[in-house]
Amino acid sequence: MRKRNFASIVEEICERDGRYADEAYYFVREALHSSEKGGKRKGKRRVAVAASGKELLDVLRTHALREFGPMSKLVLSEWGIRSCSDLGDVILSLASYGVLGQTSAGTRKDFKKGFSFTSAFVKPFCPVGTVRSARKRKVAQTEAKAGKPGRAKKKAPAA
Repeated sequence: MRKRNFASIVEEICERDGRYADEAYYFVREALHSSEKGGKRKGKRRVAVAASGKELLDVLRTHALREFGPMSKLVLSEWGIRSCSDLGDVILSLASYGVLGQTSAGTRKDFKKGFSFTSAFVKPFCPVGTVRSARKRKVAQTEAKAGKPGRAKKKAPAA
């Protein structure tokens, strides 16, 4: 059987499933390859070999921050990757073609338990206390609509 090159495999994946840009597949391969080459180890094994979904996401998060810094979330979003589930889909697509070597890709469920993109890619670059969770924003908006002062300081009574 003739071995196919990575570019033709990515092209075929993108034709079959157009949700993600081809750059997303190259990014995943580069991140996993660099973690193997760098010799980064967890215990007695390399991270990208037989890694869990959580470990793979950690490698991808670290690589994105190293490569793109505060632009990580924007770059990944441009490629169609907006959540850990999306990263998992890219990994599983590559794994289905056997291009990830001995990497155990895990299951879709493993990637749904990942991190928040805002917490991972935005919060590290913001001053402390400026990024609120979606839940806190929603509560603040609801309180504002209801006319409640929320967390604002109450005015002192006039003397």
